[in-house]
Amino acid sequence: MITDRFGAGLRVGAAGLAMALPTACLVLAAPAAEAAVTCGDTTFKRTFYANTSFSGTPRKTDCDTTIDQNWTGAPLTGMAKNSFGVRWSLTRDFGSGGCFTYRLSGTDGLRLYVDGVRKVNKWTNTGDAGNSVPGTFCVGSGSHTVRVDHVNWTGLSRVKFTWPASSDSKAPLAPAGITTAYDTATGRASASWKKNRELDIAHYRVTVETPEGGVSSWTTTGTTASYTPPKDGRKYRFCVQAVDRWTNYGATACGPYVTTPDTTAPAVPDVRASDVTVTVTSGYEGSDGTPIPRVNVWLGQVWPSDGPVFTLWRATAAAGPFTKVAALDLRQTPDEQYLYDETAAEKRTYYYAATATDVAGNTSARTAPVAVTTPDIGAPGAVTGLAAKADTSAVALSWNASADDAVRWQVYGADGGAEPVLLGTATAAAYRDTTAKPGVTRTYTVYALDAAGHRSATAAKISARRQVAPAMPVGLRPDADGRPVLTIRVAADNDHSGGFRVYSGTSASTVRTNPRACAPEEVLSTDLYVEYRCTLTDFGGSTDRYVTVFAVAGNGVLSTDFKAVAYQDTTAPARPAALTATPTAWGTDLRWEAPGAADLHTYWLRAGRPETVDGVLTCAGGDTEVLAGGVTSFQDTAGLPDGEDRCWELRAVDGSNNYSEAVTVHATEQDTRPAEATAPGSPVTGLDAVANAGDAALNWTAVDGATAYRVYRWDRAAGAYTRIAEGALVNSGNDAFRHYRDEDAPAGTAVYYRVTAVAADGTESAPALAAVVIPPVS
Repeated sequence: MITDRFGAGLRVGAAGLAMALPTACLVLAAPAAEAAVTCGDTTFKRTFYANTSFSGTPRKTDCDTTIDQNWTGAPLTGMAKNSFGVRWSLTRDFGSGGCFTYRLSGTDGLRLYVDGVRKVNKWTNTGDAGNSVPGTFCVGSGSHTVRVDHVNWTGLSRVKFTWPASSDSKAPLAPAGITTAYDTATGRASASWKKNRELDIAHYRVTVETPEGGVSSWTTTGTTASYTPPKDGRKYRFCVQAVDRWTNYGATACGPYVTTPDTTAPAVPDVRASDVTVTVTSGYEGSDGTPIPRVNVWLGQVWPSDGPVFTLWRATAAAGPFTKVAALDLRQTPDEQYLYDETAAEKRTYYYAATATDVAGNTSARTAPVAVTTPDIGAPGAVTGLAAKADTSAVALSWNASADDAVRWQVYGADGGAEPVLLGTATAAAYRDTTAKPGVTRTYTVYALDAAGHRSATAAKISARRQVAPAMPVGLRPDADGRPVLTIRVAADNDHSGGFRVYSGTSASTVRTNPRACAPEEVLSTDLYVEYRCTLTDFGGSTDRYVTVFAVAGNGVLSTDFKAVAYQDTTAPARPAALTATPTAWGTDLRWEAPGAADLHTYWLRAGRPETVDGVLTCAGGDTEVLAGGVTSFQDTAGLPDGEDRCWELRAVDGSNNYSEAVTVHATEQDTRPAEATAPGSPVTGLDAVANAGDAALNWTAVDGATAYRVYRWDRAAGAYTRIAEGALVNSGNDAFRHYRDEDAPAGTAVYYRVTAVAADGTESAPALAAVVIPPVS
């Protein structure tokens, strides 16, 4: 039992812990030297004393990882079960420090010291009841000592100390002692580091990085890590960061780099179909000087680190085999981004692919092959076998069809020393020149062209002269005596020294039936042609209407082509006689007498307005009607009889379109207009009246809100409008319009109408007007 004197020296402090009060009667004995036992820095050193003053030589010293004891008897063999003491002591590095929420419980004497400062002092004989003391202590970074003392005076001996770290915001220290190793056999890199001294470490965050940045990261609760990096010749290292249970991240510490052997091929270059083009550039020619296509392959944004050597491969099939055609080393030309194939042939389909090779000699897979068809850039060969055959109508050229890729030919011509001009383009190995001047030598030059428009460098030449063509008739008209006069025109360079032969016939197809006498006389001569004229004296009384002429060359050869011309009548018929104009209620009745011409064909009747010019009354303006030649009257119903002054001009026209002088008549129309005024502002629109088979048909646009319509007709005798219809007057063909047919319309007069709209309340609108002429019944 503890003495009363000892117990009187204790009191409870403000924190609830038993505190030792200064007293002259309290003597603390210094502990005896402990045995030479070494424990780890995370393990308590435990010493046993056979007394409660921790004095003298300890009975035993060992290591204890956990303070949690319950002795019902002696703690050691040879020791008493009462009046003994046990001391636990731990000195360790706490890293960045921290706070700990502890609980010290047990029987009899219990004391806790941190760095020699007493935190708990329960130093009484409790028997078997015991004490339980909670609390918190905090330590800074570095090394600190924690000590627990326990004495048992009587009864059971129990002692338990727990001290888990409590929540804090202090970050752990950076892990120390990081080492890195690389196993070339397995290709695996490993790292280890010293465990952090903080007691609240939850895990470590491990990052594998290259000088360019991180490549992988994970967490571990241990102090080792491994990673298998790609064998790409780059440097890798491990960086470690401690994280406590309160998610405080400590500083990162990194180990040394290890370098992997480079056995990884670089990425496949970026080549798309749109990146492959074909150009033909001056300076890229074959051994014969002919341009060759140059295939340009754009590699995209590649860099020396991506290759640095890029190779262009070519095949004639998508599956290969591929042949190397070009290479690009970005270490030598870092700004270049193209690969060039300067050996491609024209008009071929190739498949191109590219690869990248790194400095260690690793080569990537080939890109997907891109098909490229090279253009046609070579000119076809020169034309051979050019020949010319001339006749009176043209010069016919022919040549050998090309064995190469020529698809068309350009034909140039030059007369004498003139510059050649393009005559035309042929799609076959022949050309017919009908523009050559007869008797003039023309030099022809023919070039071959391929489908791409390339023209042969050389051409074939030949000279030929079109034969002299025959003369042609250009006119056949009667003279003052009614005899046919034939006009003949012949090219100035034509050979017509043998004269002319003239024939006639009843039609163009039979024009060579009857020979005619013709004594031509030259009437006009130009640089281009000579014109002759002759009178066909034996044509009188003939029923032939067509004439042709042939030129005769000096060698007696007749021209092969001919042209038939019709005999042209230039005599106009006489004027119509007795033209009269009678005004009526429906218009004007015109009548005349026929002129009696045998070849009368039509009449031209023009209706105009009288106009006085220089004191002379004339008939001006108006439209012309074409009337059949067999009529002698005309009913002019154009416009309404409104009292206007009008005039008409009539001409007789024969079959050769010769027309007589005009005969003119003037008249004043009757005025048939209603005398009743009309109110303005009618809602009825689009009103129209037309004559139809003796009736008058009226149409107008439907009026919104109208329930009925009223139709009125002017009664001249009564001098007023008379209602002739009322109702919906629908148009069966279109709901947007209304219709009325006046079957009782009087004939032989102008008929005037009014149409009004009737609202639902019976109100009648202002009228719209329309009029139509109903001719008399013939």
